[in-house]
Amino acid sequence: MTWRRLWLPAVLAVATVLLGGVAAWSAGQASDIRNTSTTRNAAMTDQTRTSQVKSQIIDAVNTVFSYNHADVAKTEKAAQELLTGDAVQQYNGIFGVVREQAQRNKLVLTTTVTDSGVMLLEGDRARLLIFADQHSTAATDTGQASYAPAMFAVGAVFVDDRWKIENIDTF
Repeated sequence: MTWRRLWLPAVLAVATVLLGGVAAWSAGQASDIRNTSTTRNAAMTDQTRTSQVKSQIIDAVNTVFSYNHADVAKTEKAAQELLTGDAVQQYNGIFGVVREQAQRNKLVLTTTVTDSGVMLLEGDRARLLIFADQHSTAATDTGQASYAPAMFAVGAVFVDDRWKIENIDTF
């Protein structure tokens, strides 16, 4: 009779310890899942912020990657305002050749973003994929015009109450 009395509480105590261990392990696993970069990515869940970064970066790309030989200062001023970090040096490298050709050929380059997507949005940082059309016209005697599609990724950072391009990855 004594054995039966002790058996039930002992089994219940062991079951409680086992269930407590499973609960602790499950809580740890759930925390790991919640803290992955995929779950911190607000690009699909924060429509307002995603729309804001997309709109501001599209405007920045259209402005900074368009160039008119007659108003060089406008583009350079925009680049200073809309770029930060590594993007400043990357931009200067990309547009060094364009500046040279722009004056010689009286070049007008117009960039228009045709599509874009926010791949990552975490706090004050974002990563976007950009598809754009670039149309250039030379105002020389030949009046040559050319068209080229472009695809690149940009890193963006929220600074001074606006999204700025922080880096540019061309493909």
